[in-house]
Amino acid sequence: MTGFGIRALKKVQEEETKDARKYFKHIVYGENSFAVLTFLKLHKKYPGEVKIITKNPFYKEDLLKEWSCSLNSVRSEEVANKLSSLSAGLEVFKTTEDVTFYKDTKFHKFGGRAKPHELKEGESFFSDSFYNINMQALFSPEDFEKMDELLKEHQLNRIIQEIEVSTPEDLVEVTNFKIMTGEHESFHCEKLYFCESPKTFYSLVEDKNSLSDELQAFIAPVANHQGICVHYTCDKEINKQEGTILLPQSVTHEWGSFMLDFDKFNPATNTQEFKALTFIGEDEVQEDDLAKKIKLMNRVIERVLPEFGEAKVEQSIKFNAEFRVSGINDEYYSKIQNEHVMFLGQSAPINVENSEKYQYAARAITAILTSEF
Repeated sequence: MTGFGIRALKKVQEEETKDARKYFKHIVYGENSFAVLTFLKLHKKYPGEVKIITKNPFYKEDLLKEWSCSLNSVRSEEVANKLSSLSAGLEVFKTTEDVTFYKDTKFHKFGGRAKPHELKEGESFFSDSFYNINMQALFSPEDFEKMDELLKEHQLNRIIQEIEVSTPEDLVEVTNFKIMTGEHESFHCEKLYFCESPKTFYSLVEDKNSLSDELQAFIAPVANHQGICVHYTCDKEINKQEGTILLPQSVTHEWGSFMLDFDKFNPATNTQEFKALTFIGEDEVQEDDLAKKIKLMNRVIERVLPEFGEAKVEQSIKFNAEFRVSGINDEYYSKIQNEHVMFLGQSAPINVENSEKYQYAARAITAILTSEF
């Protein structure tokens, strides 16, 4: 009886393991708007064969929050023209105001006699004027309208524990990756579209040696940088100019900058919106540390723009461990095109001239719109 029980139990376990395995030809991984855009593009081409995996539920409301809590990423005429050429409906237009920094109780333009406070790594990107971009225009009206409906049907909310690189043995269900979750499931796929940092992908791969030399060489220099961005809506005019200003976090310490993008004051609603970004150090990720950083941000803004302290303010906060990704070497673009994993999003390799000018959303948009899935 004991032997029969063990055999029966083993059979049940085998059946459960078989049921826990699911195959999809294409899997998109990423909890951001570019993963959604990638999914929708693939879904049109391969209906019913695509799933998107996110840690948490991610729908249109989350996508809109992401956009509101992101600084403008197009800060070059060359990049603006390129994006316009990739999508006829994508509206890209420049602000007329120069970027300014605050020093000695005054605002100064970059490039003038006054020298700005020390800018930390990644901050100088925001010293050029920005171009406004209508992110919603990336989606067709129908896709934007039905976005939540499609995501509810095809989205899987799972925490990925590891990724196994596999050699295909089945000609029907070609499996190049096995994605293991914390719920004893495995999702198998032929092609993986990774819309977060390549460094995150690398950390999840169980056997690093199963990756090609080219892929490992591409990923090696990549680094993730944390950041926090706050979207403010004020019930009065705070700043008379549209555009970017950089504020030193401290006049006595080299703590870096708060980078602010202002929209024009809207007299119809009597509101002005702006976004403030700062990069976060490795030792500042605790909840109390982030709260202190936001309080400091508010104090600095109020000190420089007194109207802020008199306004009724609503704010939305977004922390991202991959707010900025550095070390992307675009020379590897052609070398990893035949890999079964495709990196998209803001850390994607791209094949354009002066690719270093393409950062954040500008890089992600370029990668997705120029990719042939």
